[in-house]
Amino acid sequence: MGQTEISARRFHLLSDPIRLKIILLLRDGEMCVGALAEALGLNQPKVSYHLKLMHNENLLKRRTEGTWSYYSLTTDVRDWVRREVDTLLSAAPNGGENQLKSQVS
Repeated sequence: MGQTEISARRFHLLSDPIRLKIILLLRDGEMCVGALAEALGLNQPKVSYHLKLMHNENLLKRRTEGTWSYYSLTTDVRDWVRREVDTLLSAAPNGGENQLKSQVS
């Protein structure tokens, strides 16, 4: 699978409002599933589902302590988002649709 497909999958994953809120909550450090569920006003199974999807795409890392799971952002998630957005913006600086198409192909 190419980088474009990986990026598309990750951006699709982040298009969900719950997952964006999780990213925002984890900006300042790790949190356990229960604390995330409470902050989001959702039940733990629903939050765990979203965390699993994000973990599978290497957006989050998980640390287990006994029966507790703690999640945090991977060290490169911020860099990845910045890099992807910069790439998209630099591909068509003047709205050049053809430039973007040639870089994506």
